[in-house]
Amino acid sequence: MPMHFLGGFWLGLAFLWLIPIDEPSLSKVFKIIIGVLIIGIFWELFEIGVNDILAKSPFDMVDTVSDLFFDISGGFASMIYFFTRIMRIVPNTL
Repeated sequence: MPMHFLGGFWLGLAFLWLIPIDEPSLSKVFKIIIGVLIIGIFWELFEIGVNDILAKSPFDMVDTVSDLFFDISGGFASMIYFFTRIMRIVPNTL
């Protein structure tokens, strides 16, 4: 579970780097969360395929949903970190 949270955090920071943000807006937050969710879904599809082919273990819906939840919560945590720590720094105007 911590791996998915940290992966979502990292993806959130990567999307924050890719999408320039001058002021926080709901549409940009929505784009970042959707981006984290899409990559999380692709990762879960990959994980299901590997488990089915190599490990021969059955599909576990609870594990998949909890992994996606931790991906999204990591994305939200990265935005909270960005908006409270990084955007709070006032640029030098001298």
